[in-house]
Amino acid sequence: MLTSTCANAAVLGIDFGTDWFTIALANPGRPLDLVLNRDANRQTASVVTVNGLERTFGSNAIAISPRLPEKTFMAVRNLLGVSYDSDVAAAYRKQFPNRMVKEPTTGTVGFQYGAGANETLTVQEIVAMQLRYAQQLVKESEGIVVKDAVFTVPSFFDRNQRQAMLDAAQLAGFRTLALVNDGSAVALNYAMSRSFAKPEKHLFYDMGAGKTVATVVGFSMRPATKAVKSKKATVINVQAFAADSTLGGQEVDFVVRDLLVDKFMASNPGADVRGNDRAMNRLLKEAKRVKTILSANTEATASVEGVLAGVDFRTQLSRADFERATKHLAQRIRGPIDDALKAAGVSIADIDSIVLVGGGTRMPFVQKTLGDAYGAAKLSRNVNAEEACVMGAVFKGATLSSLFRVKDMRLRDAMAYAVRATYPTESKSILGGNKQETMVLYPEFGAVGARRVIRDTRASDFSIDFAAKPSIGNAAAWTDLVSVKVSGVPGAKDKLKSKQVVGDKPEVRVTVQTNELGSFEVVKAEAAFNVTNPGYAAYLEDLALWETESAQWEASTTESESSTADPPKKASLRARPTPPPELVTEVVTLDIDVSTHGLVKLGGDALKKSRALLQLMDDDDAARAAHHGAVNGLESLIYQLRDLADDATDVTTDEQRDALSDAVSAAADWLDAHAESAPLKDIQERTTLLKDLRKPIVFRRTQMAKRPEHISALRAIIKQAESLVELYRVGYTPEELEPASELLQGLEDTLGNTTKWLDDMVAKQEALAMSHDPVLTTTDIDDKAVGIERSLAKLVAKKIKKKVPVAEPSKADSEEEETSEPESQSTQDKSGPGHDEL
Repeated sequence: MLTSTCANAAVLGIDFGTDWFTIALANPGRPLDLVLNRDANRQTASVVTVNGLERTFGSNAIAISPRLPEKTFMAVRNLLGVSYDSDVAAAYRKQFPNRMVKEPTTGTVGFQYGAGANETLTVQEIVAMQLRYAQQLVKESEGIVVKDAVFTVPSFFDRNQRQAMLDAAQLAGFRTLALVNDGSAVALNYAMSRSFAKPEKHLFYDMGAGKTVATVVGFSMRPATKAVKSKKATVINVQAFAADSTLGGQEVDFVVRDLLVDKFMASNPGADVRGNDRAMNRLLKEAKRVKTILSANTEATASVEGVLAGVDFRTQLSRADFERATKHLAQRIRGPIDDALKAAGVSIADIDSIVLVGGGTRMPFVQKTLGDAYGAAKLSRNVNAEEACVMGAVFKGATLSSLFRVKDMRLRDAMAYAVRATYPTESKSILGGNKQETMVLYPEFGAVGARRVIRDTRASDFSIDFAAKPSIGNAAAWTDLVSVKVSGVPGAKDKLKSKQVVGDKPEVRVTVQTNELGSFEVVKAEAAFNVTNPGYAAYLEDLALWETESAQWEASTTESESSTADPPKKASLRARPTPPPELVTEVVTLDIDVSTHGLVKLGGDALKKSRALLQLMDDDDAARAAHHGAVNGLESLIYQLRDLADDATDVTTDEQRDALSDAVSAAADWLDAHAESAPLKDIQERTTLLKDLRKPIVFRRTQMAKRPEHISALRAIIKQAESLVELYRVGYTPEELEPASELLQGLEDTLGNTTKWLDDMVAKQEALAMSHDPVLTTTDIDDKAVGIERSLAKLVAKKIKKKVPVAEPSKADSEEEETSEPESQSTQDKSGPGHDEL
């Protein structure tokens, strides 16, 4: 059973796309914002190279992909949860050189990444690596580890694909708060900074790298009502969506790459460039760059060094060439919009604007095709094409936590699949046997988060088969989703508290729901019996008593009215008792046994195996990072000490510099020979050895630079303390100084000893060569200063007071006192002059 999911602290929104992933952070006390990667970019390439246990991510993985094309995994997002035999997997095998394999237990896609046949990776593991890398980027950038996240997924992802995404997030160490359809996330972002005086309807056209989705969304404001003390809220109603799951920027990349291949082969007849994975990877990388240039310019130069057998390649491409080559794709551009409008039951006239989202919509031929079909005035670019999705996702995450105060927006998201239930009733069909009941629980684009209850009056156990079909695509394609066995119905009556049961057959209720993770769940099953209300008998007795009271009251009232004398006032009759329900419902929980068809949640041995593999790779990454850091540290130290040996002539002897130079040369030779193979411990030992040689040299130089300043500071403290001692000796009598005499004498001794010590040590230090370790250090000097300051503090704390003698009043003074107002008595004991300031 699903419990409500809420965030504990900071929350991430992650838009994991075909080409790029983007991260946004919601952290209490800060505005929602994107997290930058190590290159200070707002997007990170969804690419990872796995070479044995060594992994390289993002732009670095793209850079080495021409050398390791089979081990570089690109655009794997849409392979999540799909069958090896699917069209999606077949298209991937055609375009990419990776060694795809069929997972033996699930029939889904896997990849061989090592020499051994057992060295395979699932798509979930490849995605998990990149999600864990995203988590690491957040830690490096923000200094916190965030485990709560909301992920966007394509709207057309079915249950298997959504479960695969959840498995990947779990492997990466995330707690998934919600999976949000990408079109719904953009709609959330669109409404974040807007209010809607009247209902509006917009279509969000999202062309990313690997898919194109059109989403029809209605926006309105729910008015505030005093009755329920509700606030004004924005209501976002996702009505329908449609998609082309293979139309996107990546498809265009392949077209441009094929253009470059044709041009290369025309200038190099007989060159088998299509059969060379590295050459095709280099040309694909250049095609991506050329496509971006042609989106803003009419011409672009393609240039690739060493395409094949050392042959360089350079050619010109025009936008006209580009648009001719992509003409067949242009015919598919408006398809998702037309399908989404039809599914929502609206026309283009009902749409206020078509909001363009995703990097693919920046291509001029896409905008031109849409403008020609629906009118250029309908097109709008009033959201950030690359960031709207992730900002909507992180906003969704913020709404799931009480730590954030966000705008009240109510999202009614649409399900990616319809659900129906089929089960046998106890009624007999004409052909014999139990009648099969089929009902649609969730229609196409049903509301995410809704609960439904299947009700059937029966006395026997039974099973329910749930099936699903995509909200878009083939309307007849129902596939098995979940089966549940409901048991315990025959014995449920014996578990009732009440024995006065009306009827033998209970109403069996099976509750199901969809949740924000995109999952369909069987929540519970119950047997509901009608039983006699225990309070109904008491009501009947009270009603009989009331009827007796009523008759007596009527009789007494009649007698009073017929009497001539004034009757006494009579008590009024109590209200007639209100009847309670004669029957009430008592519920007994039934047992359910749920079997999930298709891809099940990752668990058991498979989960342990994947976690162990990823942890092994994480540990190897950490070890390589530590090794790399140690090598860099030793190399940097060698360069520093070379400069120090030449520069530290003032604090070293010729012999010391020669010894340092020899040690540095030996370390440099060792590092050249063993940098890659040496154990980390050996590198650290070499580094420690050189640091031990550097330490005394740096110490001498530092002491030489800072010693005069510390000496001056100590002499100043001594002078100030001597002035205070003089003030006490002159301004107070021995009797007044008696309470502090020991402290005062101790301070005088300390000042005298410190002055002598300082003079002696300065003389010794000046007689010492600078290449020797100092005999007078700044630490020694500071310790002496601290000793004086502590003695001063103890002396001042005594608060020595000066005694002022009281003079005998004269006769004139006495007479004046007799004739004048008395003044306030002054204090007899006063502190010495200037003492408070000390």
